[in-house]
Parts: sequence; structure tokens; C-alpha cells
Amino acid sequence: MNTKVKFFVILALSAAVLSAGIIPEKLCCIAGEYQGSHTSVPGRGCPPPTTQTFSMSLKQGIGCNANIWGTIIDEEHVVNKFQGKLTRGPRGCCVIKGKFGAPGHVTTFSGTICRVLVLGVWKWKVVNGTAEEEYSGVGCKHTSTWEMTQI
Repeated sequence: MNTKVKFFVILALSAAVLSAGIIPEKLCCIAGEYQGSHTSVPGRGCPPPTTQTFSMSLKQGIGCNANIWGTIIDEEHVVNKFQGKLTRGPRGCCVIKGKFGAPGHVTTFSGTICRVLVLGVWKWKVVNGTAEEEYSGVGCKHTSTWEMTQI
């Protein structure tokens, strides 16, 4: 086979492998420090609504795998350790899901994290994230919206 034919055969095989999804896309590498805010929308019997800022120190498994964990510190200096998972999302973004708390007061959160240009620098950012906080002892469950940006 001549060189041109070999090139087109390799090109065709590569295109077939990629279109068949045989080579998986890599997850987003999102480990880092973040600043954010969340606004609660309480249900009946819940504490009043609040808007608070927080910082998040986010770790990710070796090779940017799906496992994430870290700490969230709110503006009142309350420290919560979280664990979660990362999955592929639309348009090169990923979906972050996590959980923290103790029995009787558990918070789960999720959001789409994308790479965006902030003041000329590419950073990871979550916009329109959602969280659900449950106080089982008082029958309260409320939702909140949140966002954060890598610092």
C-alpha cells in the first residue's frame, strides 16, 4: 500500500472509532479553590430564606476521575466536608453532584460546571446550581440556588 492510501485508511478508521464513541471523552479537571453564593427558598416550617457566600476547596481523584470531595466554608465559618461525583455534561461541561451534612440535616447539591472566560482568564464556573436541604426532625425541606467561580 502506498503512503497516501495508508493515510486515508488510518484517517477513516480514526473517524469510525471516534464517531462510535469507543474512545471516551475525558472528564473536566475541576480541582481547585472556589468562591460562591447560595440563596435559599424555604418550605413551610423551615428557617427564613437567606443569601450567603461560601468558599469551596474541591479535590478530584487521580487523572481527573469522577470522584470529588472537599470542604465548604460558609460566611459564618461553618465547615462542611462533602463527597460527590462528576459526570460528563453538554458542550464540554460536566455535572457536579455532592452531599454533606449529618443525620437529620443533609444537603445535596448539583450543577453544571463549565470553563468560561473571566477577565481574560479561563476558569471553571457553576451557574444555576440547585441544592436541597432537609431537616428531618422538624419536617422541613427547602431548595436553594447556587453558583461559584474558580479563584
